Amino acid sequence: MNERTVKGKKIGIIGIGNIGRSLLQGLLAADISRLSGGIFISDIKRENLRSFEGDHASSVAVCKDNKGVAKKSDVIILAVKPHEVRGVIEEIAPVMNKGKIVVSVAAGVPMGLIERYLGEGKKVIRVMPNIGARVGESVTAICAGEFAGEEDEVIAEEIFSAIGAVYRVKESDMDIITGLSGSGIAFFATVIEALADGGVYEGLPHAIALEIAAKTALGAAKMILAGDTPSAIKRMTASPGGTTMRGLYAMEARGVKAAMMEAVIEATKRAREISQHRS
Repeated sequence: MNERTVKGKKIGIIGIGNIGRSLLQGLLAADISRLSGGIFISDIKRENLRSFEGDHASSVAVCKDNKGVAKKSDVIILAVKPHEVRGVIEEIAPVMNKGKIVVSVAAGVPMGLIERYLGEGKKVIRVMPNIGARVGESVTAICAGEFAGEEDEVIAEEIFSAIGAVYRVKESDMDIITGLSGSGIAFFATVIEALADGGVYEGLPHAIALEIAAKTALGAAKMILAGDTPSAIKRMTASPGGTTMRGLYAMEARGVKAAMMEAVIEATKRAREISQHRS
């Protein structure tokens, strides 16, 4: 965490569902409550708040409504469903001044729409994390609205770095990020499941096959992040006439690569449809 940007900032999270909870847990693990001016949360489902009323009561303040979170916070994170955004903003708008920052996690909701709901001159940051936030491995894309400055973007960047990697993008790229990363984590889960099922078919116990498949995928990902290209990994593994070449042939014959590309393309297309519907 960057103490220069986050220190003293009061952080609010409206919506403690999958992403909101993961973000809150990441912030607590990073001890951001020590740096910030406090963390304030609310959720329409009271059961989502109960676990933070006991053990974390000294670090997290549970507010009775969304307006209370917005009033007390400098940075308000909207971790709600897209169709709930307008109602939440209309609720908190009366206590929003131009110094506060609204960070929206809602997929497919353009910043211009949020700025319109909030009123002229309000700071908005749009982010797109993925469910890897549950284990501190989110990929989060971030972009700033018309009235948000560099420091505002850095604040949001630092907050979301508590749950994984953060990348700055143009808002026009957000729908692609949704298809590639937001949806893509489910595509990889499906591939890992398929690898494990192949192992089960050949006689391995399911639990062992699934763990091995997941760790194999993790190894490939770490090699790529370390600088090895996917093609290089294939060359290192696929000896002439060997097992890997036989398996790669089967994948090519069944169009696995094309299917993965098509999954991202179709998910991106749907994200654009949703964005256009709400703009």
